[in-house]
Amino acid sequence: MTVIWGALDRITEDSQGRRCMVIKVGVPGCTAICIPALVGKQTLIARGIERVDLSSLCVGEFVEVSYRHSCDGYMEADTIYVQPERAVVG
Repeated sequence: MTVIWGALDRITEDSQGRRCMVIKVGVPGCTAICIPALVGKQTLIARGIERVDLSSLCVGEFVEVSYRHSCDGYMEADTIYVQPERAVVG
């Protein structure tokens, strides 16, 4: 299984209505690139040891995305681990 790390940039829907997380990843020699990861019904999203849903995630949180393969420019997310990096102001 392949893993990427980065900051959660936004959560969107693609043209087919599939929800995905856009992860901003720092690359040596570049500012950053954004990578979309599809979030399906079988995707496990956890913050620490608690399972969470997309609505509780915040832009800027550090995420680790495990995925098995990619297609159509999207990674098929298998597991997403989230670690808060910024205080949520609300």
